[in-house]
Amino acid sequence: MDADPASDADGYTLFASVYDQWQRTYGAEYADLVAPRVDRRLARLVGGPPRNLIDLACGTGTHALRQARHGVAVTGLDLSRAMLAIARAKAEAAGYPLTLVHADMRSFDLPKPVDAVTCLYASLNHLADAADLARAFERVAAHLRPGGAFVFDLNTRAGFEALWREPGTDRAPGLTIDRRYVWDEGDPWVQMHLTIERRSGETIERGQSVLRARWFEDREVRAALAGAGLALADCTPFNPFPEVERPGIKQLWSATRPGASIRSSLR
Repeated sequence: MDADPASDADGYTLFASVYDQWQRTYGAEYADLVAPRVDRRLARLVGGPPRNLIDLACGTGTHALRQARHGVAVTGLDLSRAMLAIARAKAEAAGYPLTLVHADMRSFDLPKPVDAVTCLYASLNHLADAADLARAFERVAAHLRPGGAFVFDLNTRAGFEALWREPGTDRAPGLTIDRRYVWDEGDPWVQMHLTIERRSGETIERGQSVLRARWFEDREVRAALAGAGLALADCTPFNPFPEVERPGIKQLWSATRPGASIRSSLR
């Protein structure tokens, strides 16, 4: 199975307005669950908190806003205009400035280099193949200062087997989302079929969406980093979900653009 990440952006349009509510049906915000790991990596690799950061596939802006609350100048980038609209509304309501850009992580071009780039929520798993991964990493390298850090997560095959396998129903006040999955055992792609029903008073909205994602082999990720000129710092398996009794469902990767550290370059 092959797929274009643009099709996933269209899929997110259908439920961008309920995405945050849907995520909270699983408990704590994922951005909060992974934040301590991300923050430690950034501080260690950059030499302290980054001054500015690009958040790829920022979605509704949860991680980007969390960084902005800590004084980081954040540019959030996403392929879905609907998700960016939610992020913009959240930023305005919170009173924290975010620069939000509609762009593709495989081809974006921003004017100023940054201390750090992040890409969370397993967003890279939506890329079509290793070539797309390489393109995205090349753009990351082009936007990092020497010594800058890139931190991202990926779902592993074990993660897809644990999280994208059994059908289920997620419920919140006024919201019901039914999930079912389509697997092809012969390739790494999985489809998530969502049926969404949202109630507001006497109004009922219904929609459907199909999201596609895949796992990557470690060798593919390492090769894409090396090809982009990024130096692998570490890769750590983790499981942020206490209710899922399976280790290593996710990986947190970090890499740097070779050169003097950000802090030492300022001395």
